[in-house]
Amino acid sequence: MTRGKIKLEYIANDAERRASFKKRKKGIMNKMNELCTLCDIQGCIIIYGAHEPQPTVWPSPLDAQQIISRFRELPEMEQTQRLFNQESYMIQRVQKSHKQAEKFQRINRLTDMEIQMHQCMAGLSSLQNAPLNDITEMGCLAEQNMQDIMARMEELEKNRATTLQMGGTSSSPPRDDAAGPSFRN
Repeated sequence: MTRGKIKLEYIANDAERRASFKKRKKGIMNKMNELCTLCDIQGCIIIYGAHEPQPTVWPSPLDAQQIISRFRELPEMEQTQRLFNQESYMIQRVQKSHKQAEKFQRINRLTDMEIQMHQCMAGLSSLQNAPLNDITEMGCLAEQNMQDIMARMEELEKNRATTLQMGGTSSSPPRDDAAGPSFRN
């Protein structure tokens, strides 16, 4: 049975808050122990409780002090390399979204040009009222399609020549004995 979603809000009842703190502290320490064991890393936790005079330190105060001093000995660039603040994170997300939007706009534009080009070829529309840049783009698209077709034809021709040199053809008919029982009289 799964637990229901917990509403994240301040627990007003002091006894409930202390009990929840105690359980969650134990849980986070177990998770840190698992993480360190499974991933073969060094890590520490320092938890300051509102009703505790001393912080809770895992795995031990001496080990935590050694880990923190090793971290502080690193150059500042390495210390802050993976840190994020909300502003830089949001800027990154916005930039990524803009790049995706531009990519989709280009794809939509090409798709529109292909549709318009096919409609013109089928006689369903005309280029007389089309803007000059649309006509230019259609010309470039047609040229690119022709180059892609020519490259594919060359590739198929090479594959066919290689197959013929190896002594077999890929389109040879199946032998009669491999075709199964014959019902000829």
